[in-house]
Amino acid sequence: MISFVLLSWLMAVILLLVNIKQEKTRWGSYMGFCEGFGGLGIVLGKGAERADWIIMLDGISTSIGHYWTPYVILIFGLLYSDTIKTKRMKRMGKILLVIPTILAYTPIFSFSIYPEFNTNFSIIALWVIPYILITCLLLIISVFREKRTTVKNHKMITCIIVVPLFLFILFTNVILPVFGIRGGWQLNPLIMIAEFLFFIYFSSRYGFLGVKIKFERQRLSSTMQAVTSGTTLFNHTIKNEIGRIDLVTKQLKQNVVSNKALESIDLILKSTKHMMELSSRIQGKLDIMELKETTFLLSDLIQSSLDLMKPHLFSVTVIKRMDVDVQLYGDFIHLEETCLNIIKNALEAMNNKGILIIKVYQTKQGINIEFADDGKGIAKENVSKIIEPFYSTKRRNGNFGLGLTYCFNVLAKHGGDVVIDSQLNLGTTIRLFVPKKRILAVQYKKKTNQRAEEMTYG
Repeated sequence: MISFVLLSWLMAVILLLVNIKQEKTRWGSYMGFCEGFGGLGIVLGKGAERADWIIMLDGISTSIGHYWTPYVILIFGLLYSDTIKTKRMKRMGKILLVIPTILAYTPIFSFSIYPEFNTNFSIIALWVIPYILITCLLLIISVFREKRTTVKNHKMITCIIVVPLFLFILFTNVILPVFGIRGGWQLNPLIMIAEFLFFIYFSSRYGFLGVKIKFERQRLSSTMQAVTSGTTLFNHTIKNEIGRIDLVTKQLKQNVVSNKALESIDLILKSTKHMMELSSRIQGKLDIMELKETTFLLSDLIQSSLDLMKPHLFSVTVIKRMDVDVQLYGDFIHLEETCLNIIKNALEAMNNKGILIIKVYQTKQGINIEFADDGKGIAKENVSKIIEPFYSTKRRNGNFGLGLTYCFNVLAKHGGDVVIDSQLNLGTTIRLFVPKKRILAVQYKKKTNQRAEEMTYG
């Protein structure tokens, strides 16, 4: 049983340390702590011959395992499934649902800690069984309701890890004691070892409650230090060369009369202006990039990015689908460069011909911009590597493998994220997530307008 306690608390500590800011993960860690306390009560043994402090600790630990674990499990289920959304609903839910737990410490439950933990399992079952079964149901429903592939996979993995554990604990710690059958908890260490192995495997390979994401970001942060060594010189050189191009182009414009040539020259000037602005604010290091924040419409950001890529879109069909348009507060230049990097990668993956779908939609957490291409895709084992500095699937000179690393840093600076979903020979979807704290206003699109924006640029 000591293994059950240690593994429960180890899982809890891992979850708490790697993603302490996320409420769902915190409550996931609380489950591990509560379950560990229940096991500690068994480790402390039975009998009145024990020291008084051990007897008292036994009663307190066992009561935490029996009374607080179901409450924590239900709150976790409500948060993870997004059943309770507003701060008021969360606060009221936590207060109301803890009432049975508090009442469990009253005489109505025949409760006692000293000289031995004692309770009425028949009464406990009246609220513990619904709490755990409702949680399992909420977790399973949340998988089927989720439309985003990556998030759906993470939720499915969460169900695989926690639902069997919840049901087993319910059966051995509540249902069997109701019928006077004790000792089912002796199988808990074996179940816990199996669950811990699942936890480690899925966390390292696919991600569980943010664990993999945190590990990857820690590795990415350390690797980013290798990028900065030559960035200052490289950035300075690029800035000087762009300045020369800008000067020569302006001189050329004065001697050109053709409207078509003038249009091309204006596009070059727009590109050099964008690059000069970007270069001046990188400040020599990718990891300390400066944000120059302004307010702008997301639709303007996407349109400006497409305009800059227009010479490369002649044989590509680009479809925009915007459920909403939002006014954002952020760095337009860095976000525009992020979009350019992603569009450029998509065009290369499609060999400059195919369909690129740009989709914008809102969730409870913020705004999402998806870029989906029908190109060659990325092998499953390489998807998690492509944001690492210097890693690239393109085998040619002039490619440094820094584009998606840069995108990752830009979104991280904005408090957002980059999620990549790809299948070999089927295409790639890259989703940029911008948190709702960056959204100043939302403009919902009417269905007629939405259809009108499903236009092609090929």
